[in-house]
Formats: sequence, structure tokens, C-alpha cells
Amino acid sequence: MGVGGTEDDNGYLARFFNDGEYISRTVHLPGMVLCYYNAIQLDNGNFMVFGVCEDSLCDPNFQKTLRIDIIDDNLECVTSKMYNVDDDNFDCFSYPSGLLIKSILSPSGTIILATTPAYYVEQYGYYRRAIQFYELDQNGDIIQVKPITNAYASSIEKMTYEPHSENIMVVVEGGTFPSYTGVSGIYVVDSNLDIVAKQHFINVQGGIGPDVDLINNVSTDGKWLGGNHMILHLRKYLHNRSSFTYTTLCKVDSALNVYAELRLPPEDSCTWMPEGTSTAYINDSTIFAFTDCTDGMLSFDTYQANVILVDIHLNLLGRKVIKTDHVVSYWRQPTVLNDGGCLVPLYTRNGDYYPGEPFFQGYMVKFRREDIEITWDVLNERPSNTSSSVYPNPSQGIINIAVEDTFSEDDRIQIYDTKGVKCLDGMIGKTGNLITLDIHNLDAGLYVYKVVSGNRELASGKFIKE
Repeated sequence: MGVGGTEDDNGYLARFFNDGEYISRTVHLPGMVLCYYNAIQLDNGNFMVFGVCEDSLCDPNFQKTLRIDIIDDNLECVTSKMYNVDDDNFDCFSYPSGLLIKSILSPSGTIILATTPAYYVEQYGYYRRAIQFYELDQNGDIIQVKPITNAYASSIEKMTYEPHSENIMVVVEGGTFPSYTGVSGIYVVDSNLDIVAKQHFINVQGGIGPDVDLINNVSTDGKWLGGNHMILHLRKYLHNRSSFTYTTLCKVDSALNVYAELRLPPEDSCTWMPEGTSTAYINDSTIFAFTDCTDGMLSFDTYQANVILVDIHLNLLGRKVIKTDHVVSYWRQPTVLNDGGCLVPLYTRNGDYYPGEPFFQGYMVKFRREDIEITWDVLNERPSNTSSSVYPNPSQGIINIAVEDTFSEDDRIQIYDTKGVKCLDGMIGKTGNLITLDIHNLDAGLYVYKVVSGNRELASGKFIKE
């Protein structure tokens, strides 16, 4: 089900089929602005669609009504509900920079709806967004409403149930105006729609400081990898170069502990971008990550899409750069196919940014794991906080790992194959700067090593067994 709006202020509905065919319908409300933002399928096969609307004589960026439509397979409206959000807590839905509404079906069959309405702060003269949860029955009637006015968020990025729990994990994007009053992060919400835990991801790095990169936004596809871990996509501002943003993947568990983080390549072509990142899990060992980037806000001629392959431990395995004679960019969530491939929407842009309007053309590209070359070279695109070298490399039996930091006998050496399977995890057993390993028993191929001291990584790298 696809939802949205049209240029003439109507709501837009589309239902897509497996063969690529679709049916669509616009919903016109006389004298009203209407835009749909989210849809969920009900137990009876109908769809519940969520949007906002308001008298068209009002400013379309500030709408006061939440609209809930139930539609059937043919996109015919079965019933409609409208709720005013102008109350003691909120004034309107404010979305000059975009509005997201998310929904999820609870284990009991009710619908949990997360919205970000706004209230006016007269002292400063701006609208501030916060979170409001709704619980609805399958007729669209409200069971309970819970405003969370102290949880500033510009949008709800994703909702998903935690594993082995009835709590909901809600990923939120900060940036409610002014930007420093909202922080990207995660909230854990119980069945009463109360926040019982939260993590502002700026604090994961030790708080705001002169050497801390600031997180601009956080998103996820909401899937649990191996039943216990989730991959987050973080866009960060470099602490000593505020105009430079970069993208990282972050692996967390349901208790919001961070297990690993990987900065995605390329390193030097993203002064304003990347726009964002999405992931698709192919199996329990391989993850596709897709980013798009450019070297400046108006330098569209250097746009490129990056298809990046990582394992479940966030080790970088390979990358494919997509460029054509025109701009190529990636913007949407990939779809995982049954044959292990990823279907990715891309688009090209023809024409100059000024003057005139650009021309966009969309198309679909399918990637498989074997399409991404697993190379040693991609390691050189990542800056490392540690210094190490491996020799000889490649090797048929013995490798030496030289580490800049001094390790102790209790530190550990870990080796993973390209599927993320741990081949070795043992104590080093001595103190020094050089580790010698016998790799005769390993199969030929590419491997990733890590030297760890407790939760701290002393060094990492790759080697090839011949």
C-alpha cells in the first residue's frame, strides 16, 4: 500500500501487486487540504490509512485534524474518523520540513499510532514538536491517548516491538526547531504508552564535547538481526568540521547497548551529504547498506550511489560505486527478495540545477551478494583509530600482526570469515606489540582480525589466506 498527497491537495492511495501492476485513487475533501502519511493492514484484510487535513483557507503547513480512513481491497472507503489535535497539549500538526506518522499492530490486535504534533512557544516565537501516542481499535475509535511533551522529536522514524517483550522501540529524529532542543535517539514504550527507557545517541559517545561528533539523525528498518540486535543508521557532523557529514552503522541490542560501529565509505566525497542510509538483511551473515553522497550542496555532477557489503559484526567486506553520465542517487528502502537479492530504487537527474526545473527518472536495480566484489582495497577508505600491520599478506601459514598499542596477556585476538563466522577467539598470552598466528587450518580466503582489550578495540584489519 502506498499513500501520499497530490499537488492539488488531495489524498493519494495506491495498491501494488506482485506482478508490478497497481491501482490508485485520489481522495478529495471539498474545501480541505488532505495528505496521507501511513497505512497498516487490519486483521480482516482492509487497510487503515492515517493522514492530516484542514480547511484549505488555512496555512497548509499547520493542520489541526487527524484523519483515519478504513479502505477495502478496491481502495473504496469503508468508514472515516476525524480527530482534532488542538487541545491543552498541542495546537496543530506543523510540518514545514516534513511530517511522519507511524503505526504498528499490537499483539492484542489494537493499533498503536505515533505522531509528532506541535505546540507554540510564545516566549521564543516558534512551534516545537513532541510525541503523542494513540491506541485505536480496528474501527478507528480511540482507546487511549498519551502525549509525551518532554520528548522533543521532529519525527518518528520507526516503531518495532522488542524481542521477547511487549514493549515498543521507537526511533525518533531530533531537530525540532531550534535544532539543539531535539536529539535523535530511541524510546522504549510500554503497553500503557509510557516511556520506560530512552537513549539519546549523542550521549552514547560521552556527551557533547570538543572532540565528539554530533549525530544529525538516526533511522533503522526495525528488523532484529539474529533475534537480539538491530542495525541503526546514524548521520554525524564531524566535530572539527561542522559542514562535513558522514554515515555510520551502529549495532545495538534491546537494552540499547552499543556493540559495534562502522563508518561507511567513501571518506572524502560527503561535505554536505550523504542524505541517508538504508540496510537490507540478506541472511544471518550478510547486510547490504546503501548510501548516496556528493561533494557539496550544488555539485550534483559528482553524485554517486554506494552499495556496501558488511557482515553482522559490521566488518566492511566490499563496495560498488554506481555512476552514470547523469546523476545517480538512492533514496528509498530496499526490498529483500526470496532469491537473496536486493531490489533498490534509484533515479537519475537530467538538467542543470539553475535555471529551470530538473528532470528525474526512476528505475529499479537488483543486486545480489555476488555482485559486490569483496576486496582488500576497501579497508584503505576507512580512517582507523588504531595502527596495525599484517605480514606476510597474503600468507599460506604464518602471519604477524604488529600493533601500535601495547597489549597484555589477557587481551584477545579474534578472527572472522567473510560470513561473520568467528574462526578464532583466544587470549594472546603475552605482553608486547607483535602477535604471531598459525593460520594453516584456515580455508583459503579473506579474513578480518580484531585485537580487543575488554570492550576496547586495540586494532583491526584484514588478511588473505592463500
